[in-house]
Amino acid sequence: MDARTAHANREYNNLYRLGNELYHNVAVRMGLSDSAFDILYALDGLGDGCLQKDVCTASGLSKQTVNTSVHKLERAGYVELRVEHGRGTHLHLTEAGRVLVTERIRPVARAEEAAFAAMAPGECEELLRLSRVYLEHLRGLVDALPYPERR
Repeated sequence: MDARTAHANREYNNLYRLGNELYHNVAVRMGLSDSAFDILYALDGLGDGCLQKDVCTASGLSKQTVNTSVHKLERAGYVELRVEHGRGTHLHLTEAGRVLVTERIRPVARAEEAAFAAMAPGECEELLRLSRVYLEHLRGLVDALPYPERR
């Protein structure tokens, strides 16, 4: 790896870490865990009554993490779990959950939208395009790595 590539990789990883730190600090300021924030954010985007598996996909969290955090949110009175239309577990915000999302989650989503709106024309599309290209290359390289078998 040449010096330019190594520097770019370190800077990108640092930016990724700083983004994660930003969202962690937001969650802490709201009195939420990172996973609770991500679940409530996903619920707001997916809509009330969405499937728990869809929250996993939208949030990028594992099924186990979502399940544990959803039960904590349920005990806190923010969500209700219901089995509807077959076997899937549907998540519904309680009244307290709707207030929490309105007061804490949506302002973050609006800030994200404002950050994109503050970018020059074309920059948003370029950021998204390059992020997709990077992920495509990285996925292919990581998938090709030789992994030792689990014991």
